[in-house]
Amino acid sequence: MAIDPLRILLVEDSPLLRGMLGEMLDEIDGVALYGEADGECAALEQMEVGDFDLAIVDLELTQGSGFGVLQRLKQDPDRFGCTRAVVFSTHAHRAVRQRCEALGAAAFFDKAKGMDELLDFVESAARRGNQQR
Repeated sequence: MAIDPLRILLVEDSPLLRGMLGEMLDEIDGVALYGEADGECAALEQMEVGDFDLAIVDLELTQGSGFGVLQRLKQDPDRFGCTRAVVFSTHAHRAVRQRCEALGAAAFFDKAKGMDELLDFVESAARRGNQQR
């Protein structure tokens, strides 16, 4: 019996970082990058039609913001499925982290020093998901 992978949407405005992070996610067993977006509207459109388990969201996007993505997910969970969101941003101030938490982010990772923690979180989520199936 095949095990479904953890389906990820990567919401990041930097093509370079999107590519690098996408390659790292592809190396994790039980994880599949199912979509990418560089702006708020594109991310929400994909979440509305796709079936994602986790969205990795940057706060600064080419259009809109990661705050907008988090807010819409929190306001309308029926529309966007049960996608959990984590934030991956350079803006790691306490007030920003608290705002993300209030908007329902499951975790916050600082781009400057939190790449390994983000990847560990994803790997752990994939293992938990596979144990529950």
